[in-house]
Amino acid sequence: MSDIADFLRARYAEQRAIAEVASRTAGSGDWRYDPNNDHVSWVEFSEYASPVNRETWWPLVTEAQSYIGDTIDNALGEFIAVYDPDTVLADLDAKLAIVDLMDRTLAAAEGDSEVDHYGGLGAAEETLCRLAQPFAGHPEHKGEEWTP
Repeated sequence: MSDIADFLRARYAEQRAIAEVASRTAGSGDWRYDPNNDHVSWVEFSEYASPVNRETWWPLVTEAQSYIGDTIDNALGEFIAVYDPDTVLADLDAKLAIVDLMDRTLAAAEGDSEVDHYGGLGAAEETLCRLAQPFAGHPEHKGEEWTP
């Protein structure tokens, strides 16, 4: 396994842990943003969300209100509604599958000049480097070495 693939797996595991806590705390499902409501309650859960999830989530919303004020910028509200925990978890699954595929490609093609001739190694390496770019500020990121 490559260092960059291991680095990405670790970062995705960290993000997954956060998204799983959010999913358990806030409930999963259909999150919505209502631009006509000028309070932090703009994120609404589907009618199927359990009352326990709503009761657990409301203190977090109230606490967030103290940090960001009573009104929410439309773009922020839409962003939070779009990136609900289920969406984040699905995105992480897709990225992890890409990392695994590229890592297997690198391992299988190592030393195979024909694969390298057709660009397979370069494409796999560039894909992993591009996936690592959002983490460029992380202390374990190898900077220029992992720049596409």
